[in-house]
Amino acid sequence: MDIINYFLETDNTNICRICLGNAKHAKYLFSEEEESKNILNKIYICFQLSLNYEKYFPIVICEICIEELNVAYSFRQKCITFEKRFSLFYRKVTEKCNLNNQKVETEDIKDLTIIESPILLPDKYKDAQIKSSDTKIEHNEINITIQEKRLHICSICNKTLKTSTSLLKHKYSMHQKRKHLGKVTGFGVDRRYHCPKCLYSTPHSQTLVNHMRRHNGDRPYHCECGKSFTQSSSLTAHRKTHTNIADYTCAICGKQFKHAFSLKKHLDVHQTGKYSCDICHKELKSRQSLQDHMYRHYNIRNYNCEDCGDTFVTCSELLNHKKRHSSIKKVECHLCGYKTHTKKNLIIHLKRHAGDKSYKCDNCHMCFFTNGDLQRHKRVHTRDKPFPCPSCAQRFTHSTSLNKHMKAVHGIDCKWADIKSKQTQKKNLTVENS
Repeated sequence: MDIINYFLETDNTNICRICLGNAKHAKYLFSEEEESKNILNKIYICFQLSLNYEKYFPIVICEICIEELNVAYSFRQKCITFEKRFSLFYRKVTEKCNLNNQKVETEDIKDLTIIESPILLPDKYKDAQIKSSDTKIEHNEINITIQEKRLHICSICNKTLKTSTSLLKHKYSMHQKRKHLGKVTGFGVDRRYHCPKCLYSTPHSQTLVNHMRRHNGDRPYHCECGKSFTQSSSLTAHRKTHTNIADYTCAICGKQFKHAFSLKKHLDVHQTGKYSCDICHKELKSRQSLQDHMYRHYNIRNYNCEDCGDTFVTCSELLNHKKRHSSIKKVECHLCGYKTHTKKNLIIHLKRHAGDKSYKCDNCHMCFFTNGDLQRHKRVHTRDKPFPCPSCAQRFTHSTSLNKHMKAVHGIDCKWADIKSKQTQKKNLTVENS
């Protein structure tokens, strides 16, 4: 027998719509009486359920279910009206304390200062502050007990929140969803979120979540090229490398950059030197430039080319070097069609178009396009010959002169760069062996 036939044969006025129990003293749910409307309204308010009339469903509710509904509705009303009732309770307590103190020490009271209640509820109630020490102590005790009742402290990270709802949201978002077990210290602007695996701390919870991905190895943001990142901002910055759009321009020299931090780093070039080398006393403009400069003194080359084996001090030098291995020259001059591998070479080339010779010699006042041209010219005045021949005792002022000498005298077709790389490799081997 199906359920419809069962209800056709059964009187549904004797079955409770809620508990399906026997309803002897039942109330109709769908009549036009005020009592029925109140029952349906309470069910909707408490549980957000709308009971509608169905042809074969029970249409009454038993007394037991009505009592349980009234209990739930009463409990909800207590929760909703808590702040209002508490403000009245607090006002009665403070008024009672004031009356007791006034009866005991009416002669000692000289001034009353109206202060704001330590807990501001929808209605602001004011309290008289009595100058006597006993009254202040009693007020402080009341304030402390009220504040203790009002504090909601997370049992995992000890963070203090204002309401129980905020505490539940905090526990779900920080400790269940994000699985963060670190501690929180301080209040307001002094609040810090501490990483449980290192000494890192931050005033923002989301920043700590991003930091924790470094420990967990979680990289949820992926680029089409295969790279992945811990933050969406890092992915956005990376995607700009796949485009030719440069939104940031230097106001001093006009050089363009794809990222704001690249422009900020570039601005150090236009400033005076802040850092000094202890060996040669050269002035450097950033801490990273000083570190790279010290690596040159100690011949520390951490970047190695996989194609030819050359080593370099900085990553940018390696990237520029790798472009030379490519036969495609992507950087082109818009004036004459000259093509090169790097933007640096294009900038030097454009200076020749503009006739910009900004590097001057102090001895003969000759001008040059680049600092390298100026340094090579100064060897004419200093008689410096830094390029020795590896086969004989001759030395040369320029590397091109050495290359011609090697080919003409010794019959070896090589470049000074090849000789220098071999010498650095020998030095590195001797250092490792020692």
